[in-house]
Amino acid sequence: MISGYCEEKYTPVKKIFEDYFLKQEEIGASFAIYKEGKPLIDLYGGFKNKNKEKWEENTIVNVFSATKGIYEIIVSILINENILDLEKPVSYYWDAFKQSNKREIKLKHILSHQSGLYRFKKKITQQDLLDWNKIISILENQEPDHLCGEKTYYHAKTHGFLIGEIIKKTTNKSLGKLVYELLSKKFKLDFFIGTPKNQLSNIAFLYENKTESKIPSEFNAFNNPEHETNFYNKEDWQTAEIPSMNGHGNARSIAKIYDIFVNDLILEKNILLSKSSIKKCLTESVNRIDKSLMLPIRWSQVGLILRGGWLFGKNKESFGHNGWGGSLGFADPILGIGVSYVTNKINPTMASDQRIINLLKKFYEII
Repeated sequence: MISGYCEEKYTPVKKIFEDYFLKQEEIGASFAIYKEGKPLIDLYGGFKNKNKEKWEENTIVNVFSATKGIYEIIVSILINENILDLEKPVSYYWDAFKQSNKREIKLKHILSHQSGLYRFKKKITQQDLLDWNKIISILENQEPDHLCGEKTYYHAKTHGFLIGEIIKKTTNKSLGKLVYELLSKKFKLDFFIGTPKNQLSNIAFLYENKTESKIPSEFNAFNNPEHETNFYNKEDWQTAEIPSMNGHGNARSIAKIYDIFVNDLILEKNILLSKSSIKKCLTESVNRIDKSLMLPIRWSQVGLILRGGWLFGKNKESFGHNGWGGSLGFADPILGIGVSYVTNKINPTMASDQRIINLLKKFYEII
């Protein structure tokens, strides 16, 4: 039922993963923990679609907001190279932000979800999200909801467009192109924002047992547009760049990215960037109730989540990003590991996902 590699001492973790499939708590998934480029665990199993095609080593899946953690590492690289500056006003890069209502917004405010541009105020369709220029025009002409730095609202869907446009204006490259050049191509990884046509057959089909939820009358960070799993299974969505929520990858690739990043921090390997730059990017930006999530979230300067509870393991120094549905990636600098879990069985709630938590509790118990 499952395949891959697992160090012998972590066999009890493997057993939990295997049980998910035997008990039909999972459809298809991969789970990986890497340390200094070597796997401690690299498992995958189940099915990638209703034709009962097996989930393979190179199967990828939409990881939703776990994508943010990957492009925030790209942002960190650009900060290290002095291409971006956290303290600069966004208007330095983007003329539309010279308007009085946006003039004070700094790059760090967008990255750490304090810009006031956390939602679309006019009705947006799934199809609209595929039209980059249309979305950028909407955001350029939209009033922020609050003064920058004053409040925190998770920018669930707007974040990747805002950061992606700043990056486009400074590098003449899309976020997807930079992820490919600086991470996927360089380290031979299966992670894409804007999946190439030759990778489409590797994408796992998403399944969701939809729960009826009361739709608030006002647009918020999540409900405009509403999540629509059927749309996310279409090629148009898979090949487009919607950086906040449509990265496609597997646990091995995401774990490897966090492993490289965290070992630049603790072992000063300088593979991606310097230790001092990472420390700056991981500095806590704000620790207060995030009014989109209604939870106290510790956002770093670049938008990585600091100390995500058991979603990020036992050590409070861990950082990363999780996504709707149950996929996530994080780094633990105490152990020097990168960790990821990805799945095609959508958990539609915003609650912590027990699938990864059960695996992590057993792993940390053993280690």
